[in-house]
Amino acid sequence: MAAHQRTDNLPIEAVAECHKQAKRDGLFAGVSSALASVILGSKLFRLNRNATLVCGAVTGVLAGYQFTQAFLSSNLARLRAEQAQLLRQQQPDPKLT
Repeated sequence: MAAHQRTDNLPIEAVAECHKQAKRDGLFAGVSSALASVILGSKLFRLNRNATLVCGAVTGVLAGYQFTQAFLSSNLARLRAEQAQLLRQQQPDPKLT
């Protein structure tokens, strides 16, 4: 999915920053999802301690991965749009010549 997107014409530093931001945001989303899962598992579903912890860990890891991929895709799309806008601004307008 998003991990296989082409980044040939994008600056390496900007792509690295996109990855860094996506990992940070995905980690936060994963931890939040794990916490919510643990609370729901223990209070609502009345799971025992071990099942609750496993449920929270699995939920956190899977949600964190999915959110990281989504944030990476979004960040790269935003970077591509910024690059395209910058290229349009740098090209001379043929109507003016």
